[in-house]
This record gives sequence, C-alpha cells and structure tokens, in this order.
Amino acid sequence: MYTNLSRPQSSVLMQLRTSHIGLDAFLFRFHLAPSPDCALCLVPETFSHYLLSCLLYRRQRVALISRLGTACLSLWHLIAAKL
Repeated sequence: MYTNLSRPQSSVLMQLRTSHIGLDAFLFRFHLAPSPDCALCLVPETFSHYLLSCLLYRRQRVALISRLGTACLSLWHLIAAKL
C-alpha cells in the first residue's frame, strides 16, 4: 500500500490510520492497560490526543508544526505529510 516506505514504516502508518496502536484507549479494550486515559491529561489516550493535544509532547508538536510549515495541524497533515 505504501510503496515508498519500508515495511516497519508502512506497518506503523497503517496502525495509526486504524487506531490499532499501543495507546491506552486501545489497550484498555483488551485489559492490557489499567485505564483508557492519558496519565497526564486525564482524557482518552487516542491517536488524535497523543499527536494533537497531549501536554507531554508539546515541544515535539511545535517542532513538527515548524517542519511541516503549517499552523493548522490535523491528523490528515500528519498522515499525509512527506517529512
């Protein structure tokens, strides 16, 4: 599906697109996490929260926004961008 990516990169991107990734909101469904919530923000730890709003990753998000050259960060920008 992602011909220009390595197999591990393609796998992670597919996991992100389907939300089947090791974040607590997903893991909690299988009793693999004690709570579905982010330990810092106390909201469901989803792909969207992790990348767009989690306080723990604020500095990394600012760097990413700078690298993407956009002030409007969205899931589409993150999945479709060629970094």
